[in-house]
Amino acid sequence: MLITGVFQAGIRGTRSLLENELEHISQDVYQDFANISVYGVDLAQRLSKSLEKQFAEHGFTADRLQQYPELLEGFLEKELSQLINALEKIRSSGAFLILDATVNTGLKDAEYSRAGLYIKNMEPNIVSSTFSHLRFMRGPIAIARKSGLYVLPQWKMEFQVKNMECYWKTIKTAKNRELPLSRLYYWSSSMTLADNNETIMLCCIPLIDSNGHVFGICGFEVSSMLFKLSYSPANSTFKHIFCMFSPVEDDQLNTRGSLFAGNYAAYPSNMSATPLSVSPGKHSLYSYMQTDSTSYTGLHKSISLYPKDSAYAAEKWTLALMMPEQELSARLSRNNTMLFLMLFLLMVVSVSLSAVLSRKYIKPVVEGLNLIKTSQLSSVTKTGIPEIDDLIEFLTAQDSTSTYQVYEADVATPGLARFNQFMENINTLSRAERAVFDLYIQGHTAKEIAEILCLSINTIKTHNKRIYMKLNVRSRKELMLYIQMMEEVNIQNVKK
Repeated sequence: MLITGVFQAGIRGTRSLLENELEHISQDVYQDFANISVYGVDLAQRLSKSLEKQFAEHGFTADRLQQYPELLEGFLEKELSQLINALEKIRSSGAFLILDATVNTGLKDAEYSRAGLYIKNMEPNIVSSTFSHLRFMRGPIAIARKSGLYVLPQWKMEFQVKNMECYWKTIKTAKNRELPLSRLYYWSSSMTLADNNETIMLCCIPLIDSNGHVFGICGFEVSSMLFKLSYSPANSTFKHIFCMFSPVEDDQLNTRGSLFAGNYAAYPSNMSATPLSVSPGKHSLYSYMQTDSTSYTGLHKSISLYPKDSAYAAEKWTLALMMPEQELSARLSRNNTMLFLMLFLLMVVSVSLSAVLSRKYIKPVVEGLNLIKTSQLSSVTKTGIPEIDDLIEFLTAQDSTSTYQVYEADVATPGLARFNQFMENINTLSRAERAVFDLYIQGHTAKEIAEILCLSINTIKTHNKRIYMKLNVRSRKELMLYIQMMEEVNIQNVKK
């Protein structure tokens, strides 16, 4: 069983389970993030055209937007419906619009403050045509009141973009690269907005007017809650299995920029503190190690978030399905122990059953043979076993013949006399025995005779015994000797 890999079945089953689960989740992640990217580009195109039209109606272009802070609230209010409609059509936890301008330039941190709108979907796993679950998180409070949206406790008037890397990166890349809008969207690694502790990923698309002026960004949000609701792996087999969607940096998984899915006990709260190094591990799986020697095992698969000619095509993302290594080892050890116990129990049952069957079927055979060896055959009773009873009957018949008289005749009787006696005894053969005897004369073996006469080999052997007794021969060799003598006599008669 060790050679055939019976005790490795648990390992193969675990790998197969992880492969199937990883394939299923990775397809969902790829499809959902691709849909968000496509909708984001479409939203950016519509917002850019609409805002540029509003700018033109007030007699200025997008590059002069900051000079008209008093108009920003009106611009945002008119775009709110587009933002809500887009959010209701896509599986996303939020939609946002950030203009490269601020309402109050006199604020202390005005250079990092940006006007915009941020609508949160409080039930991101449900796509609905109603907006009862939508909440207002960023933007002028008057817009929320007019639209009837509830305001979240985390509400702020404007975005603080000082540490918002995705904002600056999207704006800068759009200004420096002449690419289609579908090649300029950017997925941030996991982050938190200022004054908010929720971990999110943002799909950011630049807002560009017809003259190539970049005047803001828009896009969608994927929150840690939405990721967990959508991509948690099945944990019926392994309790602490979890999924991680992570950017790859220097061949390591950047846990600080990752989103996780799984039950709350699946991964430690401090896992995002240090990156994970990847190396081949035990059981044909990968090993994921942190600097504090925490070890995980599982599988991973690359997910492409961008087209090959995108401005961010070089950025790599990986979806990993893993669990603590000690849990897998304990599980495999437990499975192998159970398998060993089952095999041991099967062996005990097999030995016991063999003993019972031997006692029932083999013991009578042995006793019958012992009776034949130690008793007078005439006094042996029937054993109930057909083969043994036939043997006893044959031996009894052999004993009843004048064996010793035959042996004396061998010495006293001339060879011709015995041959004549043999020829006379042929007439005593029955029709069936004579058919077998004639085939022996023709040189056929017992097996061939059985096939010719369509009889079983045991029937032929029975005929042989009776032929030997009636012709007074002791073996096939002696029988064939007489047959040879018959052929010679026939040849001599022909010559005469």
